[in-house]
Amino acid sequence: MINSGLNHRTVSFRSCKKNPSKRSGKYILQPTEDDEPFVGYCEQTAFGGGWLVFQYRYDGSVNFYRNWTEYRNGFGSIDGEFWLGLKQLHRLTMDRKHELLVELKDFNGNYKYARYSQFMIGSEKDQYALAKLGFYTGTADDALKNNIEEKFTTMDRDNDAKFQENCASAHQGAWWYYRCSDSNLNGVYVNRDIKTSMHWSRTHYIGMAYSRMLIRET
Repeated sequence: MINSGLNHRTVSFRSCKKNPSKRSGKYILQPTEDDEPFVGYCEQTAFGGGWLVFQYRYDGSVNFYRNWTEYRNGFGSIDGEFWLGLKQLHRLTMDRKHELLVELKDFNGNYKYARYSQFMIGSEKDQYALAKLGFYTGTADDALKNNIEEKFTTMDRDNDAKFQENCASAHQGAWWYYRCSDSNLNGVYVNRDIKTSMHWSRTHYIGMAYSRMLIRET
């Protein structure tokens, strides 16, 4: 489970978008009265603010090659690298419409982004499939183009479309793989052009130095 520390904020908000603060940081979020409050990191300046970060990597300090249960529940620390959890992503994106932002930097410091007008994750019964993905805009590749409707795959749960191979094992990550696909942001943190790297490209496997995935209500 994510280590977050509920003592950092005493007031909860429905979402990062409904949080009036212009300061990025940790906040207690409670989407509905029936939901259990959780601590999330709100990005309040980039692209107009109001974004909830659900994946963050920048130094390789956290191992992202993990099993189904860990990806479902979340892992890491809000103060460092982390994955919020598929269960939480499903709850958020099924209740209200969200868009997706993917921010990337390579090891030379070059910044790129990919933005999708809609993002929805199915339930665990649906294997947390990438149920909806809207229109793409951005400066990075459209590296989720082939992943729509694909189920989530981990080292111990092979749901990808490639026969006789578990893409999570082959790419040492976990993702909505399509025949091992064009993106692998939960792969190995490494500055190399190899298929196991934390990459986002339709043409190569060059590893990224920084990855952040965010959602925002629309």
